[in-house]
Amino acid sequence: MKKFALSLLTLAVVTSSLYAKDVSPDIYTDTNVAQLSNNEAALLKKHEGKFTRPTYQTAVAEYRDDWNKIAEHKIPEWIIDAKFGIYTHWGVYSVPAFETNVYHRYMYDKSNPRGIYQYHLDNFGKLEDFGYTKFVDMFKAEDYNAKEMLDLMIDSGAKFGGLGTVHHDGFLMWDSEINRWNAGKMGPKRDLYGEFVTEARKRDFKVAASFHHARTWDMVHKSIDESSFTAEEKSKLDIYDQQFEDFYPGRHSKTTTIDVFAQQWHDKIVEVIDKYSPDFFFFDGIKRTNANSPENLVVDALDYYYQNAKAEGKEVVVANKLPGGGNFNFPEHIGIPTYEGGRDMPADVGGYFLVDRAISYPWTYVKDKEYNLKANYHIDALMDMVARGGIYLLSLTPMASGAIDPAEEAIFREIGQWLKVNGEAIYDTRRWAIPAEGPISTWKVAKSGKNKQVMRMVWAYNKVKDGEIRFTQKDGQLYAMSLTWPESNELLIKSLKGNSEYYQQEISKVSMLGYGEVDFTRTEAGLNIKLPKQKPNKIFDHGMSFKIN
Repeated sequence: MKKFALSLLTLAVVTSSLYAKDVSPDIYTDTNVAQLSNNEAALLKKHEGKFTRPTYQTAVAEYRDDWNKIAEHKIPEWIIDAKFGIYTHWGVYSVPAFETNVYHRYMYDKSNPRGIYQYHLDNFGKLEDFGYTKFVDMFKAEDYNAKEMLDLMIDSGAKFGGLGTVHHDGFLMWDSEINRWNAGKMGPKRDLYGEFVTEARKRDFKVAASFHHARTWDMVHKSIDESSFTAEEKSKLDIYDQQFEDFYPGRHSKTTTIDVFAQQWHDKIVEVIDKYSPDFFFFDGIKRTNANSPENLVVDALDYYYQNAKAEGKEVVVANKLPGGGNFNFPEHIGIPTYEGGRDMPADVGGYFLVDRAISYPWTYVKDKEYNLKANYHIDALMDMVARGGIYLLSLTPMASGAIDPAEEAIFREIGQWLKVNGEAIYDTRRWAIPAEGPISTWKVAKSGKNKQVMRMVWAYNKVKDGEIRFTQKDGQLYAMSLTWPESNELLIKSLKGNSEYYQQEISKVSMLGYGEVDFTRTEAGLNIKLPKQKPNKIFDHGMSFKIN
């Protein structure tokens, strides 16, 4: 493994949609690149120039050759085939189980509008007596069973998944030698991630690892008004205690300086690669111009990951996430473009992509959590994203004990039941000539920002309408998925009309997955499918798939 000397100099990065080296586009797109349907294209054109399209960053000259080398690694077929994965937001923050997975960031903020500071006082006492570090001893994971969690992911239809290995609070979910704040040596005193990997390898289940720890640097101190604490209070708070600076690294650290933190950031990634060899790496919080995750160490970690996989004879995936700033973490053609919740994802995204979303927000489990995003929402999202070339990554939110809320488990199992019937139209498929037809309820352009001046794409699935259809294909076979069961008990697919520009073959048979053949007529208006008078079962409440022969 290469070792780059860490520098605190800010690395100049130029925003660009171009990459330093041309890479064959078929690495990132289907051979048959789908075009938007006429009504989607018209709506997109209507908003042309109103929102900033996401861009990639180009490496400075010093690291261009390194990025070019990393860019040679294609997006593997296995994740394009998989379509659906599950990971977790689970950790020390699951103990207070209130409002957010960055509880530690706000519990010291006396003016926090979300009430976290007051909630902490009411439930755990004064900060001087009960800092966030106290929650580590309370995080026991006593109900966690790696096999049962894996079984739930598989039963839900996921083809890859894993634990969130470290979130913004910096607590590691594996047994680490890099930093003492880890599940192997504190709290559960178990290698939680390692246990999952062991079970997953038995089932040939692709393993994911997510790293969110770049933001750990100075997260607490930058979020609070430090003048709100008296000198006496500061002397008793764990966030100012030097014995805890390796848990609260930042502006007050004397030993865990920014360069020490960055090297540990890198070394934790290498340690997970060496110990567990995950198939999929998800990164959050990286900004290569920042000294907490500088470009030289980012390049080194990614190169090491790919070289390790090559030595093992397998293909791996890196998520190239689009953060809130509008520029992806890495240059173009590095990994798979990843959009949190579909945020800021253009309608004509082009190549393969990944969308990660919580089962219901917040990202973590909280007491009395309201699951406002039901199974139907996620199934509609899955149909829509797959038709556009996407992979859907959904977050499981275990309780601190490792148990799953029964309401949450029911949602995941309902998704799995739908996929058992309709998976043929999802797994292993590729995009068709157009991804969709019908009303457009799944995306919109909205204003955001403090002054509501920036337009952004927003993808949601709360109010889908009859007539919304998504297409996929596999081995020359066309599938049409309806997001609803039309009230009329008839489905008209206009894109498959007689003499269709998209589908000129004769249609001899139409089958509804999970039911069988259905009657149809094909006219100049479209392919009209007559549905059964009654839904075969409740699974069809979530929409259905048709195999067109």
